[in-house]
Amino acid sequence: METMKLSTLILTFSPELYELLREEELESEVIVTDLGKLNREDLSEIIEQTIQHHNRAPYQ
Repeated sequence: METMKLSTLILTFSPELYELLREEELESEVIVTDLGKLNREDLSEIIEQTIQHHNRAPYQ
């Protein structure tokens, strides 16, 4: 298990998605259990959760 910035993960696996995310999302720290087993679906889920986290109302 390791922690890394979402931007690093995006640039490693899907650099074409980099421009679609906001700076605060790209700077988010994410936990990845096994980079070798990470697939497109896993990456999509990580991105989705990060976007939801940054768009949540402050008192929810």
